[in-house]
Amino acid sequence: METASTTRRLTGRRALASTAAIAAATLALTACAGGSFSQEGEGAPTEERAFRLGIIAPTTGVASLEGNSLVAGAKLGVEAVNAAGGILGMDIEVVIVDDKSDAATSTQVAQQLVRQDEVDFMLGTIAGDTSVAAGSVAAEAGVPFSTVVNGTVEFCSPHFWPFGASELMMVQDLVPLMIEEYGPRVGLVGNDYIFPHTYHAVATEVILAAGGEVVAEEYSPLGTADWQPVIGKLETANPDWILNAVVGGDAVAFMNQASQFGLLDGRGVTGTASQQEFAPALGEILEGRNTVLQYSDQIPGAANEAFVKAYRAANGGTDSISAIAATSYEAVRFIAAAVNAAGSYDADAISAQMSQIRLDGVLGDLGFRGDNHYVQSNMVLVQIDEGGVYTALEILDVIDDATPRACA
Repeated sequence: METASTTRRLTGRRALASTAAIAAATLALTACAGGSFSQEGEGAPTEERAFRLGIIAPTTGVASLEGNSLVAGAKLGVEAVNAAGGILGMDIEVVIVDDKSDAATSTQVAQQLVRQDEVDFMLGTIAGDTSVAAGSVAAEAGVPFSTVVNGTVEFCSPHFWPFGASELMMVQDLVPLMIEEYGPRVGLVGNDYIFPHTYHAVATEVILAAGGEVVAEEYSPLGTADWQPVIGKLETANPDWILNAVVGGDAVAFMNQASQFGLLDGRGVTGTASQQEFAPALGEILEGRNTVLQYSDQIPGAANEAFVKAYRAANGGTDSISAIAATSYEAVRFIAAAVNAAGSYDADAISAQMSQIRLDGVLGDLGFRGDNHYVQSNMVLVQIDEGGVYTALEILDVIDDATPRACA
């Protein structure tokens, strides 16, 4: 088991059994508008060393389910890029550190990545406070930084590019569908940190606009084992359905206890606990329920089939591949395309390309707004079927979230 201070280095020199599948996936997933893996950019390549990517993820602790999905996807992305020629003709060198979902640790390991490992780009982490902590270190050092988890990280930097869906992208299509199916009375529940509050604030606006009402809003700290008090309050409010912003191991605990005490009987439930990484632990509790995600491994088409094949070869198993894994995979490919287009590891040059690249891959049409740096990608309406299969019901249009960042 890794500690916060340990690191793992990966380079393309270490061949994996899945290299052929990864190369096939890379060929199937094409980038446009300067986003290919070729070395042709704004100018000739100026670097003669490996590009260093630092990955911060909670591989242990309360958010380890999401953290390990992040690492699995990113590692596959590195293999894909290196199999296609790397960055500026060099293999990516990766350093992975564990922040245990703790903001102080995030600061510590981010400083390690900057000062000791001298990374050119940082990717991670999961919780909003840990993302702000790591991002602050990156901003001070002038290192580009990206997150892959859903939700707005209220942190501003000219070099901050979050790949996860914004709150509006997650709820704009989902909320009206849930109100139509279950009714207008909505109960909100989440962990007590940044993301659940911002998620519910945006959701409340959409709920009211769709003719619904919020009848309860309850929060509990990360690491909560006993959800009975919250469940009791939700039951008393008698919502038609519940919008869940509980994360990590807490999501499993809440959903299991909510089912045990009858809160979910005859009620709809959707939100973060419906993500793929929780399906193996929640089983029948999720079956038949709908949610909106950035990704489903059931999306038809050669590009996704190639990605799924490569992911299975690298990681094994038959569980649904998480949206976090797919997003981190695409994030690595997107970053590589931006650096190759820039022809340099310079932060300003890379960021100038981040809002110009369009990547057509497993997340659909992927890019960024130039003003608020919000990601633009397709979302997928899914139904969770027997065995944790995330059946893609509809590929939704790209939502162009023009919301200004609060810190801007």
